[in-house]
Amino acid sequence: MTAEAALVLPLFLFAFVTLLIPMRILDTERQVLAAAEAAAEEISRSGYFLLENPDGRETLSEAAAFVYAEAAIRTRLKDADLDGLSLAGSRLLSDGETVDLKVTYRHRFPFPVLRMQSVQRTVRCVRRAWIGMEDGAAEGSGTPLQEPDWTVYVGKDGTRYHESRTCHYLYNDLTAVPLAQIGQHRSADGSRYVPCSRCGSEAGSMVYILPSGSRYHSSPGCTAIQAYARAVPKSQVQHLGACSYCGQGG
Repeated sequence: MTAEAALVLPLFLFAFVTLLIPMRILDTERQVLAAAEAAAEEISRSGYFLLENPDGRETLSEAAAFVYAEAAIRTRLKDADLDGLSLAGSRLLSDGETVDLKVTYRHRFPFPVLRMQSVQRTVRCVRRAWIGMEDGAAEGSGTPLQEPDWTVYVGKDGTRYHESRTCHYLYNDLTAVPLAQIGQHRSADGSRYVPCSRCGSEAGSMVYILPSGSRYHSSPGCTAIQAYARAVPKSQVQHLGACSYCGQGG
Protein backbone atom coordinates (compact mmCIF):
# COMPACT_ATOMS: atom_id res chain seq x y z
CA MET A 1 0.00 0.00 0.00
CA THR A 2 2.80 2.43 0.87
CA ALA A 3 4.62 1.72 -2.41
CA GLU A 4 1.42 2.15 -4.43
CA ALA A 5 0.62 5.42 -2.68
CA ALA A 6 4.14 6.70 -3.32
CA LEU A 7 3.65 5.95 -7.02
CA VAL A 8 0.08 7.19 -7.47
CA LEU A 9 0.34 10.44 -5.51
CA PRO A 10 3.00 12.06 -7.77
CA LEU A 11 1.01 11.01 -10.85
CA PHE A 12 -2.14 12.51 -9.38
CA LEU A 13 -0.37 15.78 -8.55
CA PHE A 14 1.18 15.89 -12.04
CA ALA A 15 -2.23 15.39 -13.68
CA PHE A 16 -3.81 18.02 -11.42
CA VAL A 17 -1.16 20.65 -12.24
CA THR A 18 -1.44 19.82 -15.96
CA LEU A 19 -5.18 20.45 -15.87
CA LEU A 20 -4.54 23.85 -14.29
CA ILE A 21 -2.27 25.00 -17.15
CA PRO A 22 -5.12 26.13 -19.49
CA MET A 23 -6.60 28.17 -16.65
CA ARG A 24 -3.23 29.84 -16.02
CA ILE A 25 -2.90 30.59 -19.74
CA LEU A 26 -6.32 32.27 -19.75
CA ASP A 27 -5.54 34.18 -16.57
CA THR A 28 -2.27 35.47 -18.04
CA GLU A 29 -4.08 36.46 -21.24
CA ARG A 30 -6.62 38.37 -19.14
CA GLN A 31 -3.79 40.23 -17.40
CA VAL A 32 -2.08 41.09 -20.69
CA LEU A 33 -5.33 42.30 -22.24
CA ALA A 34 -6.11 44.46 -19.19
CA ALA A 35 -2.62 45.99 -19.35
CA ALA A 36 -2.97 46.63 -23.10
CA GLU A 37 -6.41 48.20 -22.67
CA ALA A 38 -5.11 50.49 -19.92
CA ALA A 39 -2.10 51.59 -22.00
CA ALA A 40 -4.27 52.16 -25.10
CA GLU A 41 -6.72 54.28 -23.10
CA GLU A 42 -3.92 56.40 -21.66
CA ILE A 43 -2.47 57.00 -25.13
CA SER A 44 -5.90 57.77 -26.61
CA ARG A 45 -6.44 60.44 -23.95
CA SER A 46 -3.33 62.23 -25.21
CA GLY A 47 -5.23 63.05 -28.42
CA TYR A 48 -7.00 65.89 -26.64
CA PHE A 49 -3.70 67.54 -25.72
CA LEU A 50 -2.44 67.13 -29.28
CA LEU A 51 -5.55 69.01 -30.43
CA GLU A 52 -5.11 71.85 -27.93
CA ASN A 53 -1.38 72.09 -28.56
CA PRO A 54 -0.38 71.16 -32.11
CA ASP A 55 3.27 71.27 -31.13
CA GLY A 56 2.48 68.44 -28.74
CA ARG A 57 2.70 66.04 -31.66
CA GLU A 58 6.45 66.32 -31.33
CA THR A 59 6.30 65.19 -27.70
CA LEU A 60 4.11 62.16 -28.41
CA SER A 61 5.16 60.83 -31.76
CA GLU A 62 4.41 57.28 -32.84
CA ALA A 63 7.85 56.19 -31.59
CA ALA A 64 7.26 57.86 -28.21
CA ALA A 65 3.86 56.16 -27.95
CA PHE A 66 5.52 52.78 -28.56
CA VAL A 67 8.09 53.42 -25.84
CA TYR A 68 5.40 54.49 -23.38
CA ALA A 69 3.08 51.57 -24.19
CA GLU A 70 5.82 48.96 -23.85
CA ALA A 71 7.06 50.43 -20.57
CA ALA A 72 3.52 50.65 -19.15
CA ILE A 73 2.64 47.07 -20.15
CA ARG A 74 5.91 45.58 -18.88
CA THR A 75 5.48 47.37 -15.55
CA ARG A 76 1.96 45.96 -15.10
CA LEU A 77 3.07 42.45 -16.10
CA LYS A 78 6.37 42.22 -14.25
CA ASP A 79 5.15 39.25 -12.19
CA ALA A 80 3.39 37.37 -15.01
CA ASP A 81 4.66 34.03 -16.38
CA LEU A 82 5.54 35.24 -19.86
CA ASP A 83 8.52 35.79 -22.15
CA GLY A 84 9.23 37.55 -25.42
CA LEU A 85 6.69 40.34 -25.00
CA SER A 86 6.53 42.36 -28.23
CA LEU A 87 4.41 45.20 -29.64
CA ALA A 88 5.43 44.50 -33.23
CA GLY A 89 2.48 45.04 -35.55
CA SER A 90 0.98 47.83 -33.44
CA ARG A 91 0.00 51.19 -34.97
CA LEU A 92 -0.02 54.00 -32.44
CA LEU A 93 -1.28 57.38 -33.66
CA SER A 94 0.32 56.80 -37.07
CA ASP A 95 -2.75 58.43 -38.65
CA GLY A 96 -3.16 60.94 -35.82
CA GLU A 97 -6.18 59.26 -34.24
CA THR A 98 -6.00 55.44 -34.13
CA VAL A 99 -4.46 53.45 -31.27
CA ASP A 100 -4.10 49.86 -32.51
CA LEU A 101 -2.16 47.94 -29.87
CA LYS A 102 -1.11 44.35 -30.64
CA VAL A 103 0.77 42.47 -27.91
CA THR A 104 2.47 39.13 -28.62
CA TYR A 105 4.08 37.04 -25.90
CA ARG A 106 4.92 33.48 -24.87
CA HIS A 107 3.32 31.92 -21.78
CA ARG A 108 5.82 29.81 -19.83
CA PHE A 109 4.80 26.34 -18.66
CA PRO A 110 5.87 25.20 -15.17
CA PHE A 111 7.32 22.09 -16.87
CA PRO A 112 7.59 20.90 -20.49
CA VAL A 113 4.28 19.78 -21.99
CA LEU A 114 4.60 17.61 -25.10
CA ARG A 115 8.18 18.91 -25.34
CA MET A 116 6.97 22.51 -25.39
CA GLN A 117 8.36 24.99 -22.87
CA SER A 118 5.87 27.75 -23.71
CA VAL A 119 2.99 28.72 -26.02
CA GLN A 120 2.63 31.91 -28.06
CA ARG A 121 -0.41 34.13 -27.50
CA THR A 122 -1.55 37.46 -28.97
CA VAL A 123 -4.01 40.06 -27.68
CA ARG A 124 -5.16 43.20 -29.46
CA CYS A 125 -7.17 46.32 -28.65
CA VAL A 126 -8.12 49.26 -30.87
CA ARG A 127 -9.22 52.72 -29.73
CA ARG A 128 -9.73 56.11 -31.30
CA ALA A 129 -7.81 58.99 -29.77
CA TRP A 130 -9.87 61.61 -27.96
CA ILE A 131 -9.20 64.38 -30.48
CA GLY A 132 -12.70 65.88 -30.29
CA MET A 133 -12.94 66.58 -34.02
CA GLU A 134 -13.46 65.01 -37.42
CA ASP A 135 -11.09 65.65 -40.35
CA GLY A 136 -9.30 68.41 -38.46
CA ALA A 137 -12.38 70.54 -37.75
CA ALA A 138 -12.10 71.58 -34.11
CA GLU A 139 -15.00 72.88 -32.06
CA GLY A 140 -15.12 76.68 -32.11
CA SER A 141 -12.77 76.91 -35.09
CA GLY A 142 -15.50 78.16 -37.40
CA THR A 143 -15.23 75.04 -39.54
CA PRO A 144 -18.39 72.93 -39.42
CA LEU A 145 -17.90 69.46 -38.07
CA GLN A 146 -18.69 66.69 -40.51
CA GLU A 147 -20.71 63.68 -39.51
CA PRO A 148 -18.25 60.88 -38.60
CA ASP A 149 -17.85 58.32 -41.35
CA TRP A 150 -17.62 55.19 -39.21
CA THR A 151 -15.88 52.05 -40.34
CA VAL A 152 -18.19 49.10 -40.98
CA TYR A 153 -17.62 45.61 -42.35
CA VAL A 154 -18.94 43.81 -45.39
CA GLY A 155 -18.57 40.10 -46.06
CA LYS A 156 -17.74 38.64 -49.43
CA ASP A 157 -20.88 38.97 -51.61
CA GLY A 158 -22.61 40.44 -48.52
CA THR A 159 -25.94 42.25 -48.82
CA ARG A 160 -25.75 44.11 -45.47
CA TYR A 161 -23.05 46.05 -43.65
CA HIS A 162 -22.02 45.12 -40.10
CA GLU A 163 -20.90 47.38 -37.28
CA SER A 164 -19.08 44.50 -35.58
CA ARG A 165 -16.37 42.50 -37.33
CA THR A 166 -17.22 39.52 -35.13
CA CYS A 167 -20.93 39.52 -36.01
CA HIS A 168 -21.97 35.90 -36.42
CA TYR A 169 -23.70 36.68 -39.74
CA LEU A 170 -20.27 37.29 -41.29
CA TYR A 171 -19.35 33.71 -40.52
CA ASN A 172 -22.67 31.90 -40.87
CA ASP A 173 -21.32 29.89 -43.82
CA LEU A 174 -18.44 28.49 -41.75
CA THR A 175 -18.85 24.69 -41.68
CA ALA A 176 -17.12 22.13 -39.45
CA VAL A 177 -16.16 18.90 -41.22
CA PRO A 178 -14.01 15.89 -40.20
CA LEU A 179 -10.43 16.26 -41.41
CA ALA A 180 -10.55 12.67 -42.69
CA GLN A 181 -13.36 13.67 -45.10
CA ILE A 182 -11.89 16.96 -46.33
CA GLY A 183 -11.03 15.38 -49.68
CA GLN A 184 -14.73 14.84 -50.37
CA HIS A 185 -15.56 18.55 -50.16
CA ARG A 186 -15.20 21.18 -52.88
CA SER A 187 -15.37 24.96 -52.75
CA ALA A 188 -17.81 27.05 -54.79
CA ASP A 189 -15.43 27.04 -57.78
CA GLY A 190 -14.96 23.26 -57.60
CA SER A 191 -11.43 23.26 -56.17
CA ARG A 192 -10.19 21.07 -53.33
CA TYR A 193 -9.52 22.49 -49.90
CA VAL A 194 -5.87 22.76 -48.86
CA PRO A 195 -4.43 23.58 -45.40
CA CYS A 196 -4.48 27.20 -44.28
CA SER A 197 -0.97 28.65 -44.28
CA ARG A 198 -1.56 30.15 -40.82
CA CYS A 199 -3.34 27.40 -38.88
CA GLY A 200 -3.61 24.35 -41.14
CA SER A 201 -0.61 22.62 -39.57
CA GLU A 202 -2.43 22.62 -36.20
CA ALA A 203 -5.54 20.86 -37.53
CA GLY A 204 -7.14 18.24 -35.30
CA SER A 205 -9.92 15.80 -36.09
CA MET A 206 -12.30 18.64 -37.12
CA VAL A 207 -11.55 21.51 -39.50
CA TYR A 208 -13.55 24.52 -40.75
CA ILE A 209 -14.28 25.56 -44.33
CA LEU A 210 -16.06 28.37 -46.18
CA PRO A 211 -17.92 27.80 -49.47
CA SER A 212 -16.08 30.69 -51.14
CA GLY A 213 -12.70 29.74 -49.66
CA SER A 214 -10.03 27.34 -50.83
CA ARG A 215 -8.40 26.39 -47.52
CA TYR A 216 -9.44 24.58 -44.37
CA HIS A 217 -8.75 25.97 -40.90
CA SER A 218 -8.02 24.37 -37.54
CA SER A 219 -10.00 27.03 -35.67
CA PRO A 220 -13.00 29.26 -36.49
CA GLY A 221 -11.01 32.09 -34.91
CA CYS A 222 -8.18 31.91 -37.48
CA THR A 223 -7.15 35.42 -38.55
CA ALA A 224 -7.28 34.34 -42.20
CA ILE A 225 -11.05 33.86 -41.89
CA GLN A 226 -11.41 37.48 -40.84
CA ALA A 227 -10.03 38.48 -44.24
CA TYR A 228 -13.41 37.56 -45.72
CA ALA A 229 -14.80 40.65 -43.99
CA ARG A 230 -13.42 43.89 -45.43
CA ALA A 231 -13.49 47.21 -43.56
CA VAL A 232 -15.06 50.10 -45.52
CA PRO A 233 -16.39 53.60 -44.71
CA LYS A 234 -20.07 53.46 -43.83
CA SER A 235 -20.89 56.13 -46.43
CA GLN A 236 -19.81 53.76 -49.22
CA VAL A 237 -22.14 50.91 -48.25
CA GLN A 238 -25.01 52.70 -46.51
CA HIS A 239 -27.28 51.75 -49.42
CA LEU A 240 -26.98 48.08 -48.37
CA GLY A 241 -28.68 48.66 -45.05
CA ALA A 242 -27.52 47.66 -41.57
CA CYS A 243 -27.30 44.11 -40.29
CA SER A 244 -30.36 43.21 -38.21
CA TYR A 245 -28.15 41.64 -35.53
CA CYS A 246 -25.26 44.08 -34.97
CA GLY A 247 -26.52 47.21 -36.71
CA GLN A 248 -29.22 48.25 -34.25
CA GLY A 249 -27.24 51.35 -33.33
CA GLY A 250 -26.65 52.26 -36.97
